[in-house]
Formats: sequence, C-alpha cells, structure tokens
Amino acid sequence: MLSIGITSNLKKYFKGYIDFIDHYWLDFFEKNKIKFYLIPNKKNLSKFFLKKINFLILTGGNDVVGNEKTSKIRNKIESHLIDICVKKKIPILGICRGAQLLNQKFGGRVKKVKNQMRTRHDIYFIKNSLIKKKFLNVNSFHNYGIKKNGLAKKFEILAFDKSKNIEMFISKNNKIIGTMWHPEREKNKKLLIYFINFLSKS
Repeated sequence: MLSIGITSNLKKYFKGYIDFIDHYWLDFFEKNKIKFYLIPNKKNLSKFFLKKINFLILTGGNDVVGNEKTSKIRNKIESHLIDICVKKKIPILGICRGAQLLNQKFGGRVKKVKNQMRTRHDIYFIKNSLIKKKFLNVNSFHNYGIKKNGLAKKFEILAFDKSKNIEMFISKNNKIIGTMWHPEREKNKKLLIYFINFLSKS
C-alpha cells in the first residue's frame, strides 16, 4: 500500500519556527484517499516517519540557496531524507524547490532565473520521454532554475522551456523525478497521479 511522506515548508515565527503545508496537497491526498505523513523539519522526528513511508515528496517553498536560516534547516533535513530514501530505494518526487535540492544534492547547480515567478509558460518534452506530449502549459513559482550544463550527471532531461531551462528530469534508475512546476496546483491532477504511479512501480 502506498504510504507517502511529504516534507514541510518552514517559516520564522517570533522566537521559533512553524512547519506548514500547502492545502493543494491536503486536498489531493483527501480526494484520492492517499495515506500520507507530514514530515517536520526535525531530524529525530523525520527518522521516525521514514520508517512508515515507501514514497517521498519534496515540496516547494522558500529558496534552496541563500543565507536564510529556514532554507538551511530545510536543506539539512531534506538532504538527510534523500540519503535514506536512496539507500532504501524509496522513490522521490521533487517539486520546484525539491527538484532544485535534488539537483544540488547530486552535484548539479541552480542559477537565478528571470520571469519565472507567479506566471505560466509552455514547456517542451523530449522525444521518447515518459510523457507522450510535445508540450504543456504549466505554472511557475521559482526564483532559481537549472540550466542544461547545471544538471547533475545522475539525471536525464525530460522537459525544458523556451529559454532552455530544465523543467523536468528523471534519474537513470527511474527512482527520482523532479519538476520545476507545481502539478499539485493544476486543476487537472492526472499528471501528478501518473508521476506517483510511475515511480511507485519502477
């Protein structure tokens, strides 16, 4: 049975921090009756939830680079989660920030991009990819992107935009997918379900 672990966004709150998640995800899990665990940004607690899951989603949120403490905390926790999931061969779906972190984790680079925040644009799929479409219009909510020469060697390109920024990639063993757009925020969630099913069965 599919049991998804999903990472939390993080923000400063007075002298502490708050973990939170976008309701797009909660609505998606509820509608599709998917069992999930919200993984907090605490190392010992994240270890506890790792024992209960067989699929990991790295969500979007604050930038993956920079000096913000919230970003550094998330990077450390999610990097640890990636290590364990790779070791246990647990599939990973990285969304926006999650895709950027996956790329950095495996030796790739991210760069500042323009005109990618709160907009929509077309992306173009390569031939013979797991997506049987030539292009797709998607949302965009990121300040940093991945150029072709910045993609980690572990990954292969599946889609790019008109500026040749990478919009989707997959690991060579089919256990990891990264998307720079948010499929959970689209009205049609069929593609998100397809990604989860594909990774679960690979």
